[in-house]
Amino acid sequence: MNCLYTSDLHGEIYLYEQLLKLAQSSSAEIILLGGDLLPSFPPTKRYEDMIPNQKTFIDQFLLPLFKRIKETTDVKHLFLIPGNWDLGYPYLFKEPVEGIIDLNQKIYQLRNGYEIIGYPFVPPTPFRPKGYEKMDDSESPWPPQKNPSYIRSSELGNELTAIDPYLYLRSRETIQEDLVRLPKPVSLKRAIYLTHSPPYGTRLDQIQGGKSAGSRAIKTFIESYQPLLNLNGHIHESPQLSGSYFEWIGETLAINPGQLISKRLHAVTFEIEGLKETLKHSILSIS
Repeated sequence: MNCLYTSDLHGEIYLYEQLLKLAQSSSAEIILLGGDLLPSFPPTKRYEDMIPNQKTFIDQFLLPLFKRIKETTDVKHLFLIPGNWDLGYPYLFKEPVEGIIDLNQKIYQLRNGYEIIGYPFVPPTPFRPKGYEKMDDSESPWPPQKNPSYIRSSELGNELTAIDPYLYLRSRETIQEDLVRLPKPVSLKRAIYLTHSPPYGTRLDQIQGGKSAGSRAIKTFIESYQPLLNLNGHIHESPQLSGSYFEWIGETLAINPGQLISKRLHAVTFEIEGLKETLKHSILSIS
């Protein structure tokens, strides 16, 4: 089964148009999108306008594009999770659209028996949207927060609620607690975990200055359970800084294609039954 994976398109129309072209040229049968799908900042630069702007993008561009992909390519399913900027994500599923699958903390079995499990939450960032952020575990450090920060007031409404990020994040379950409650695959050797955050301390989560910004809990989970594949993103610049867009964690292949806003789509394609032999980046030849 031919797969196409990318992440962190942030509502950039030219990147989505390249996604369509790559789906056509690669004969992809499924597309996986690893979060931060929607525009981060509205033209007004006001947080109050973030969700209405994301809804407009969904209605006027994203859903029509997904339908074009289904009509003009071999793609049968698009699998989605939100990222930390995607407060308007639930609006994508206001009405069911055949072949567009919400994988937010859900599992889906492909016709070849492989299973995909999605998880969107990331450790605390310095940014104000907090709806898809959680503490990694009870001991992991996190960066200073902007106060107030914001969460969505209701699932389909437009309003944001101002919160104290320190109190809010400490009141939630941790990523570590969430991961053990995710749906269980039949076979970990045929399981794909789609996470917005990369695993911590790898070549996939490096930011400027050589620091890591991924999830310790996700790294520990992968080390312990050894699924076939972890597709992640979130840290756009990491492949360029580290020199690699993939890393082996034991027997698990973890991939962050990166996504610099450079007018060229960073994505990977692969044949799921021949992963090692077929993995290819749309731009990078680094390994």
